[in-house]
Amino acid sequence: MRKIRSAAFVSLILGLVACGGSDNTQLDQSAVDEIIVEDDISTEPVTDEGIVIDVDATLFLTGENVSVNTVSCTLVDGSDTLCYEITSKHIASEHDMGPWCPETIYDTAEDGGLWFDKGEINDLDGPFIANLATFYDDPGFKMYEDDGSVRRMETAQECAEGADPNIEDKYTNMCAQCLPEWVSAQVSYLIPITPVKQSEPVTLSDGPTLEQAGVEYGSSVRGLAFNGVRFDHPADIDIILAGYQIAPVDDAGGHVNNSLGYHYHGDTGMTTRIAQSDDHSAMIGYALDGFGLYAKLDDEGNEAAELDECRGHTDEIRGYHYHVLSLESNEFLDCFYGAWAE
Repeated sequence: MRKIRSAAFVSLILGLVACGGSDNTQLDQSAVDEIIVEDDISTEPVTDEGIVIDVDATLFLTGENVSVNTVSCTLVDGSDTLCYEITSKHIASEHDMGPWCPETIYDTAEDGGLWFDKGEINDLDGPFIANLATFYDDPGFKMYEDDGSVRRMETAQECAEGADPNIEDKYTNMCAQCLPEWVSAQVSYLIPITPVKQSEPVTLSDGPTLEQAGVEYGSSVRGLAFNGVRFDHPADIDIILAGYQIAPVDDAGGHVNNSLGYHYHGDTGMTTRIAQSDDHSAMIGYALDGFGLYAKLDDEGNEAAELDECRGHTDEIRGYHYHVLSLESNEFLDCFYGAWAE
């Protein structure tokens, strides 16, 4: 397997913005790959469990693709509070989006993306496409023509029709890819400025249901990267495979949904990361409940100890926060401990 390409790191010093301040919190800047956060993070003691860190809106890469506003909101625990309303066009600013499906069975790993299954991370090169029948022990897989060209989605119409669970025969044995230019999606997400930890976790599976969360943007969102791209729960892989399809992600762990645009299914290290001065794992974004999301491993390759069932724990610098699952799991989190916005 090739080594996943890493984005170049750039360090910035950002001023902290007081929470609940201006109704329009914005930061215009070019793409950032790494930001250093020192130990003197502003914190507010709130419970005997430790401290709670307010969401820092200045970390989002605001501009043409992302905006942040302060609004009133109600959390699922019934409390009224303030939220950041983060509006995103789902466009990655730090890295290229794609490629996903190779053109031929002779293409190399550089010409395709990644495919997660069986607990493995597979480079989606041409030979992998040619070997699908063996990989799945199913002779029904043949995703290429006799001339070696890979059958893949080539138009916006094919992207929309081929993603239907009741798949038409003409879209079987097709590599599923939607290009960013085929989808125009602008969605607003609410994240509580001050996260509220609940006494019991909520299992996410496919995400907080619409009845639980009362959100209009779908039930699978785990959180947001600093570029405004959402961290998502994967589609049911059995449905995809039943249609003799595969739906790869790119080297950044993202691909395009035909209605909601580009989104991530794993952390590969190519988005903005907030390096921690105490060698803790880097911060990669915020969960939808307002708690920080951090990488699975630190720079030494070590995983955080004593994580709870939601992969969260508390320390004196970051308060309660989560560490995402491994890339090959094709998932970020299995549950929330915080109350998200209705």
